[in-house]
Amino acid sequence: MSDAATNKSIVRRFLGAVRDGDLDTIEALQAPDCTWWVVGGGDMTRAEYTDAVKGMLLTASTRKVEIIGIICEGDTVAAEVRSELHFGDSIYANEYHDLFVIRDGLIVHGREYFDTNKVAAFFGPQGE
Repeated sequence: MSDAATNKSIVRRFLGAVRDGDLDTIEALQAPDCTWWVVGGGDMTRAEYTDAVKGMLLTASTRKVEIIGIICEGDTVAAEVRSELHFGDSIYANEYHDLFVIRDGLIVHGREYFDTNKVAAFFGPQGE
């Protein structure tokens, strides 16, 4: 398998783990010193990002995560993603652009962009 194919596979596994609520895989695919940047939230440590995933996304009763497109150049993987999360009778849906940097088979940095208005409309204003 080429480096590009391997790196895309890591991202697919990570996003699949988010969909499946598989916290062990989410943790295992991040380097110990992994960092994140999230639109509207800024820089985050691995622990802060994982806690945010646990506290919001993984509390959904049903999670759909669909990769619309994925490309890789070197150690960088870009994924266009569509999600639908069910919280009881309420459904939160958004589109994302995620950028992952992979080294030695682990995510060392991630950047996540999404429609912040959809987040605020569903979850309320963030960071206040």
